[in-house]
Amino acid sequence: MIILCALSLLSMEMYAQNFKLESGKPVIVRTTKSVMSKNNNNNAGVTAIVERDVRDASGEKVLIRRGTPVQITANVTKAKGMGKAGAIDLTCLSTTAVDGQTVSLLGGLNLQGDSNKGAALGCGLGLGLTLLPGVGFFFFCIQGENVEVPENTILQNIVVNDNYTIKAE
Repeated sequence: MIILCALSLLSMEMYAQNFKLESGKPVIVRTTKSVMSKNNNNNAGVTAIVERDVRDASGEKVLIRRGTPVQITANVTKAKGMGKAGAIDLTCLSTTAVDGQTVSLLGGLNLQGDSNKGAALGCGLGLGLTLLPGVGFFFFCIQGENVEVPENTILQNIVVNDNYTIKAE
């Protein structure tokens, strides 16, 4: 029995071939949960997967399978007073090839809401100093816009960050 298992593993290893996964190869990534700047939960539940199979140069062998999880970091900034806008910065770090290797990725998505700094300063200073002394300064509390990355957003500008040799059948 042990000999049969060893022979089957050896035969599987003989059929595996090495394929190159080159730096700069595009990887299409899709978010699986929405991210909102008003929540300001950095990295809390931000997940993504590979949207399409990544194949070798000839297009025959799959090197990274569709649906493979992608390690992603999120830097989320909440909208604040004085008109400061919210922002979301998603960075794709890595995924896993069919042979179990960790593949480093480069790229991400950066979104920023609209700033209301002019309105906050204009109303706060203009009304606070002239028409509504004391009360007008509350206009400084005007916040900028929050921003959201909806679920199933496609991140297209993601590429492989290094050269890899992947074993595939």
